[in-house]
Parts: sequence; structure tokens; C-alpha cells
Amino acid sequence: MIKFFRKIRQKMIKDNKVSKYLLYAIGEIALVMIGILLALQVNTWNENKKANVKFNQLLVNVFNDLEVDLKVAPRVIAYYQVRDTIATNVINGKYSVSDYKKNQSPFPMIFQYFPFRITDMGYNALMQNTENIPSKHKELIADLNRQYIVITEAVESTLIVQRRIAENANSRYTLNFPWYSQNDAVNDEKRGQHFANDPIYKNEVRTYRSYGFGAYSGSISSFYGQGLILYLTLKTILNDTNPLPSFFPKNADSYEIDKLDYVGEYSNPNAIDRNLFIKEKNGFLIIDYDGGYSLLSLISKDKFKNHVNGRILTFKRDESNKIISWYNGLNTLSKI
Repeated sequence: MIKFFRKIRQKMIKDNKVSKYLLYAIGEIALVMIGILLALQVNTWNENKKANVKFNQLLVNVFNDLEVDLKVAPRVIAYYQVRDTIATNVINGKYSVSDYKKNQSPFPMIFQYFPFRITDMGYNALMQNTENIPSKHKELIADLNRQYIVITEAVESTLIVQRRIAENANSRYTLNFPWYSQNDAVNDEKRGQHFANDPIYKNEVRTYRSYGFGAYSGSISSFYGQGLILYLTLKTILNDTNPLPSFFPKNADSYEIDKLDYVGEYSNPNAIDRNLFIKEKNGFLIIDYDGGYSLLSLISKDKFKNHVNGRILTFKRDESNKIISWYNGLNTLSKI
């Protein structure tokens, strides 16, 4: 091919066809440039394809890790909901000595905890390969960072406090109360008298409830609630067509109402400059509050459950059947 073009150039020069030679030279340069650009484009396309394949592989690991954690989180939350009820009964003196002697459920109140370990290997691997993350997924990365940095740190720090409360209680009672590890009629009586009547024990239970149900379980609820939204996003990106798993709230998407009725901005009486938004995302209704998300599932007409804090949202309509506000048990938020 090179010899062919060389012969053409030599013939033009020999025939003194300078103008035609110049046009030919320009055309040859243009062809070379086009060839280079095409080669670069093909190379870029191949590199992008490789990056997308790598990104999807990393994202599958994140998706699988999140699925594991979302299966466990509801069990931990349910555990602390039960403990919260028991703690309230203890503090209010609802259990008698005979209750403690007959029923063991109130006994280990301050001595046990339910560890929740977040699986973040997939996320860490993804963050170590940021060069493979397409720019169009900036919002996804922000959501992942919130889940695996901000919320995870809250879970881990409150778990440390919860574990220390339980461990310190076990050590203190083992060293100071011989009846703590003895199971006989005499020690059962002493144990029941202490747990039913001792005011310091009730203060210990109050502290346990504050950190266990309030802080620790609350941070896990945030991980679960925002994790549901993140799970849907990953499922869409990965084109996963499997049915929603059992840990997913029922009636989160399969209800025959117009979701757009609820979509919009709502005034926040607790923070004038930080209104809340209800949005439709991947076919689900969510609350967007300052970058955080919570899934809403239908309970009945105009009544939904917030899966971060567990509150029930009751929406109100006007005479024309338009949504004008919601009430969450604490405040009324008006639609703007």
C-alpha cells in the first residue's frame, strides 16, 4: 500500500502536477488523521467497556453484601423493640419478685446485646478501584459513602457503647453479687428482690434502653431504611430481575394509588431552611431529608410507614382531593 501511494506521488511530481500533488498530500494526511482518530475511538470504547465490566463486577459484590446486612438488620431492630418494652416495664415497676423468679426474660436486661456487623468488603474494593467508576454514577457513590461511612460509623460507635454497658454490668454483678450466678431458691429470691426493687438497677436499665434502643438500634434502623433505597438503586443499575427479597417491606410498591399525589416539597416546622421532599424513585415513594432517604410503604389509604424511624405518616386531603399535608405523630408538615 505504501509503495502504491509512493508511485502516485512520484508520477505527479514527474508530470509537474504540483497542484494535484498538494491536494493528494492533503487528502493522504486527512486519511491518516481519520485513521488515528478511529483507532483512538476504538481504544477508548474498549477501555470504557472493560471499565464498565469491572465496575459491574465490583457493584455485584456491594449488592450482595448489602443484601446480607438487610436480612439481619430487621432481626436486630426487632430484638431491641422487645427489649425496649421490657425496659419500660422494669423502670415502671411492672415486674414483681415472683415475676423475676418465674420469668427469665426481664433478668438479662442490661447484661446482653445483639451485635450487628456491617459487611463492607465489596464497598471497600469498589473505593479502591475508583478509576473504573463511570462519571454518571456520582450520586450512587455519594449514597454509598453515606451508607458505609456516615451511617456505618454511627452503628459501630453505638455498638461499642452498648457492648461496654453489657460487659461492665456482667463484671460488676459477678464481683459484687454472689447470687448473680447461683441458681437455687435462696439466690433466686435475692435476685428477684434486687431487680424488682433496687432503684440503681432501674437507672442502669434506663441507661441501657437509651443507648440500646435509642442510639444503637436507631442507627441500625437508619442503615436498614436507607439501605432499602440503595438496594433498589443497585438492583436497577445491575438490571437484576429477581423478585424483591423477604426482608423488603410489603406494600412498598404493589399498591394501586397515584404515587404522584404525594410527591412534592413539605415544610419542616423544626427547620425552616430544610424542607422535606417526597419523591418517586424506581417506582417507590421515598422521603428525601437533607440527602438522607427513607422508604415509605402503604398501610392503608393515605397512610404510610417510614422505614427509618418507624413512624406512621397520615396524609390529609382538601375538598378537591389534593394532598395538603401529612402528620407523623409529632408534627404536621404542609405541602408547598
